[in-house]
Amino acid sequence: EAVRSRVKDQAFLIKTSPYSDSSLILKAFARQYGLISILAKGVRKKTQASLLSPLNLYEFSFYAPRESGLALLAEYSLLEEFDLAGRIECWTAGECALELYSQLIIPAEESPAWFALLREYLIYLASLERNAVLIWWRFLLRALQMLGIPFDPGSCSACHSRENPVTAWEKGSGRLLCSACLDPLSDPDRYERLSSVAAKVLSLLPVIGDHARSLVLDRASVACLNSLFAAYYQAHFHKALRLRGLEVLEQFYC
Repeated sequence: EAVRSRVKDQAFLIKTSPYSDSSLILKAFARQYGLISILAKGVRKKTQASLLSPLNLYEFSFYAPRESGLALLAEYSLLEEFDLAGRIECWTAGECALELYSQLIIPAEESPAWFALLREYLIYLASLERNAVLIWWRFLLRALQMLGIPFDPGSCSACHSRENPVTAWEKGSGRLLCSACLDPLSDPDRYERLSSVAAKVLSLLPVIGDHARSLVLDRASVACLNSLFAAYYQAHFHKALRLRGLEVLEQFYC
């Protein structure tokens, strides 16, 4: 039997799952290898197991996967810990990104760029106390750009004007419409009007970090924007954007 090569890579831990009485399967996103599953034999019986926490950055040394798709862990060390445990809203926003990464198919050559995006996102979340959903939407904006389906939050999809404010979106596609293009008698089952808060967030989204601490959000506007991005994603990929964390995030707003 051929000896497997041993490699090292930095990776964000997405989740751990039990694999026997003593072992775990680690799902992680690595800088070079992208999404990877690693079998950690015997780790559940070691005190070090408590160091394995999602959202943290590790250096994993492992043997490359065989046909089963599982790499075999040799050793690991914690490189960077993101202190989000005491801020559940920020933690949940971080979990949304991990959920998204676990669902995407990212070519190996693009993994370093996606790794850098995730690290930048988590660093920013660690500096926040509130309104983490704003940074999630900005992160999603950048992810959509990297996926080749850029979303322009400040432009009407019909007339492409940036002069008139965006006031509504089409439920089936996530297309944005300005007040001039939206027929006042439009079918309400087809279009959803944006609240003043949601419209303001969209207009500021590319630079939302400058406003993350001052904007006041409400649950209806958060749910509306989550639905808007989900519709846009589904229209392009023909599959739903199902992230458990998004529903949890909405609960932090009144």
